[in-house]
Amino acid sequence: MGRDAVNAFFAVLVGLLFASSTQAQPALYSVRHAEHSAAVANPERGYYLYNNLLQLSSDVGRRRAEGYALIWGKIPLDAYRQQPALPKAVLDSLRAGFATARHGGMKVIVRASYGSRGPGGDYTTYEDPAQAIIEGHIAQLAPIFAENADVIALFEAGFVGPWGEWHTTTIANDYARGRQVISHLLNHTPAERMIAVRYPYFKQQLFTGDGKDYERVDVTNAYSGTPVARIGHHNDCFLASETDYGTYERGGQTRAEETAYLAAETLYTLFGGETCNPHPLNDCQRALDELSTLHASYLNSAYHPKVLQKWRDQGCAEEISQRLGARLVLEESRAPRRVRAGETLDVEVALKNRGFAPLYNARGVEFALRNEESGALFTFVQDVDPRAWKPDQRHVLRGQLKLPTDMPTGSYALCLFLPDPSPRLRWDPRYAYRIANEDTWDAESGLNVLIEGIAVE
Repeated sequence: MGRDAVNAFFAVLVGLLFASSTQAQPALYSVRHAEHSAAVANPERGYYLYNNLLQLSSDVGRRRAEGYALIWGKIPLDAYRQQPALPKAVLDSLRAGFATARHGGMKVIVRASYGSRGPGGDYTTYEDPAQAIIEGHIAQLAPIFAENADVIALFEAGFVGPWGEWHTTTIANDYARGRQVISHLLNHTPAERMIAVRYPYFKQQLFTGDGKDYERVDVTNAYSGTPVARIGHHNDCFLASETDYGTYERGGQTRAEETAYLAAETLYTLFGGETCNPHPLNDCQRALDELSTLHASYLNSAYHPKVLQKWRDQGCAEEISQRLGARLVLEESRAPRRVRAGETLDVEVALKNRGFAPLYNARGVEFALRNEESGALFTFVQDVDPRAWKPDQRHVLRGQLKLPTDMPTGSYALCLFLPDPSPRLRWDPRYAYRIANEDTWDAESGLNVLIEGIAVE
C-alpha cells in the first residue's frame, strides 16, 4: 500500500472514531443568563427597617414587597437599669417580637441598650448600669436568643454606652472591662452568629495580649467559631467626617491604616451601619468605593435622610441598594439534555458576586431536579461553602448528580437551591437566597431555575 493510500486510510479511521465519540456524548444545554436590573430582597442583607423589637408591628412582613428583608431590632432596657432581673413581660415581648419577624419573613439585627442621656440631659453624662446587672440581663436573654437564632442575622454588641455604641462610659473606655462584657456576650449568644463592634481599635484591643500584635481574621481562621472570628464591625457614622466622628484614629493609627485592617477582616466577618451627617466624604463616588472596600452588607434605610437624599440626587442610590451584601449573578449554566435514571448528571454553573460583600452566615448549596409535570423534587447537596464566593470574582460550581435508579422518567428542570440551614426555615422561600437574574426565581418554592427540559429516561 502506498504512502498516500495509508494516509487516506488513517484519515478515514480517525474521522470514524471522532464521529463515534461525538455521537456517544450527549448534547448539552448551555444557557446564558441575563442579570436582573433591580435590587433583590434577600435575607441578611440590604437596607434595614429600624424597629423596637419589643413592640414590633404585626404587619412588618408587608414591607417585603418594598424590598426589605432585614430589621434592626432595638431592645430598649432603659427602665431596668437598676433591676438585677428583667421582668417576665420584657422576655415575653421579646419572644413575641421574634415570632412576628419570623411570621413576616424577616431576619433581625439585634442590639440592646439602656438609653442615651445622662443626668446632664445628653449623652456626654450618660453612665452604664453596673456591670453585674448588664451581664445578668445578657444571661436572661440568652435562651431567647438561642430559640430564635435562625431569624437572627447578627448582633451589634450594644448594652454599653449611649445607644449601645460603646463610647463615653467607664466600661467603654476600660478595655479590660470591655473584654469581660464581650466575652460574656459571646458566651450567651448563638455560636453561629457574629457580633459587630463599633470601633476598629476596640476589636484590636480585645484581641491584643502580652504586648503582641493583635489577632486578625483571615482565611486560616474564618468561620471557625473562635472569638476573633465571631467579631465583625459596624460604623454608625459612615463617611460623616474625616474620622467618621471618632470611629477612626482612636489609638494612633491613621484612617487609611484602619480602613485597610477592616477591608481584610470584612472579607471573612461583616460590616454595616448607618450614615449620621452630610459631608463631602459621603458623595456618591466615595461612598461606592468605601462600601466596596469595607464589604458592606447592611445600612439604615431611614438615617441620615439628607445623605440618603444626596445619593438619590447624585444617582448612586439604586446601585447601593442592589449591591449591599452578596449579589449573586449567574453567567452560564450547562447540563446534558438527557440522562438515564441511575446515572450521573454532570452540571456546571458559572456565577459572579457583584455585591459589596460575601455572605457572612452559613447557607446550603444544593442542585435540584424538579419534574415539570408532577412537581416531584430531587435535591443533591453540594459540599460547598457559599461564603467563599467573594465579591468581584467568578466562581464555577460543578456538580455530579447521582440520580436514583427509580427516578421517574420525564422532563425535569435543573435548579440551584440556596436554603437557610435551619430546618424550620429550609422550605420557606422567603429565607432562600435568590439569584439576581431574569426569569430564574420561583417565589413559591425558593428555587432558582437554571435549565428546563432535561429528559430523564
